[in-house]
Amino acid sequence: MTLTAKKSANRMMAVLHPVFALTGVLHAVGGPLLPSLSSGFHLSDTQSGSLLMFYFAGTSLGALLCTRHYARLMTFGFLGVTAACLGVAATNHALLQPLFLLLGICVGVPMSAVSMLVGRQFAEKSAAPLTFLNFSWSAGALAAPLLAAPLLLSHTYRTAYVVLSAVAALAAVACWLLIEEPQEDASPSAQRGGMPNLRFIGLFAFLAFLEVGIENTAASWLATYALRSSGSGAAAAAATSSLYWGGFLASRGLSSLLLLRVDAMHVLRVAVVTGVLAAALLLGMPGSAFRGLAMFVLGAALAPIFPLLLSRFFARTRNTSDSRWVLAICGFGGSAVPWLTGLVSARSGSLRIGLMTIPAALLLILCMLPALGARHSIPAAE
Repeated sequence: MTLTAKKSANRMMAVLHPVFALTGVLHAVGGPLLPSLSSGFHLSDTQSGSLLMFYFAGTSLGALLCTRHYARLMTFGFLGVTAACLGVAATNHALLQPLFLLLGICVGVPMSAVSMLVGRQFAEKSAAPLTFLNFSWSAGALAAPLLAAPLLLSHTYRTAYVVLSAVAALAAVACWLLIEEPQEDASPSAQRGGMPNLRFIGLFAFLAFLEVGIENTAASWLATYALRSSGSGAAAAAATSSLYWGGFLASRGLSSLLLLRVDAMHVLRVAVVTGVLAAALLLGMPGSAFRGLAMFVLGAALAPIFPLLLSRFFARTRNTSDSRWVLAICGFGGSAVPWLTGLVSARSGSLRIGLMTIPAALLLILCMLPALGARHSIPAAE
């Protein structure tokens, strides 16, 4: 990489980090705001789960829109976020679901475009920048409940979404003025495909479908679970859920250093097993002390899984636009599992039973990891 190209990449990353952190805030803030939103609209668990399903399904549709011109798409995505957040703050019950679908689409566009932009810029060397970017995303996700808690002490979800609309507008301006579009790789290797690669994409997509579903379920329902387990107010429950994001953030930072010395598949296996144990502790011992510890450990266990999978995917494929299908499938997992959690909770009358989807999905991932390891042991076609 030439000196000029290196400076351009560094400038691009300097903008992408705060932008990606904002997508983390937008993606995670729905969970802490859900108790206030449910109270304002008198939503049942099934209705709340459907609302989350619309949002996360929208992020999948947003990923499918990311085919090229990623920098420009990020600008338009944040402009859409501005409009959608203002709409949520002012809407009635009838338009709530369509607005959350629109919000999901508009958040999904820049959230996917950032990863694709980095995958195109760095290709097989994308592991380090992607891990570092996901650290910033986690910092934004951690900030979401910490920002929501003081707002909910004297305001409602409406104020929070007005603030988010203003920040999204600033992000749109920054993307338009400061990010340059890198050149598309037109080499023949960029067009390679074939059934072996498709089988790998399918395996990766299903694992990521489950992983993103788990992450979104935890982000969306932990504040409500803390509220019902402790009987505290919405602000205290939102603050408690920040323990999950605290573990998530700390693990994203430490795992980037750990992966320099430890085999990636070993880290992946340990993370999944730890996640199963943390979920069992969270649901089996709901007391305040154990609940906080379990949230922290669960966040730490889940943090390295998705960026590790994504970096390995970019190392195997040269056509970065193919990743939009993988990211879209991930988003459907993020919509289906939280919705399923709400449905099971409503049918059983217990959110604890509904949250059994988390350890169940983690156990399924653990069973499929040998197939992923075997797939990566096969050399690339070239």
